[in-house]
Amino acid sequence: MLKLLQPFIQLQSSDDFKPKFKMIQQLLLELLDSPVIAVYHIGGTKQTHYSTEPIIDVLVTVKSLHDITSLDEKRLNYHQIYRLHNGYHKKIIMAQFQDMVALNQIARLHIVEQNNQMLYDYLTVEALLTNDTNIIKTFESFKIEALHNSRSIKDYENQKQKWFQQLINKHKK
Repeated sequence: MLKLLQPFIQLQSSDDFKPKFKMIQQLLLELLDSPVIAVYHIGGTKQTHYSTEPIIDVLVTVKSLHDITSLDEKRLNYHQIYRLHNGYHKKIIMAQFQDMVALNQIARLHIVEQNNQMLYDYLTVEALLTNDTNIIKTFESFKIEALHNSRSIKDYENQKQKWFQQLINKHKK
């Protein structure tokens, strides 16, 4: 069984996470020479339909993923936002940590290129998990089962990614 450092929570309101999202959004858009085009609040801390980790998921669009390098080490690290190196395909994932001892994440940035299929996939999943009651219930059940069947957090995240990809493929038809 997977032991999570940050257990699932059931939100009654996303109000607690809105100010933190606004701070991250402002930071990304106002950095000197920021390549960020748009910032979206996505995931369970935006919605209150299913249990979630208390991590703010932020979808960030840039013109090119190469542009993010200057933000990586020069500016975002000062805000305890670091790049996660896990071989992501056509996206960059960064995380903001509460501290560097426990490694509890506060926020996770999903950085993709503008006008890219991945951007539209993220937005499609977000819309489905916001508006489709059956998908919301199915996703919550899936998350709990994946949590119990995973050996590591990485395994759990990979299972979620596969589930999202299946959802996208189903709704492209």
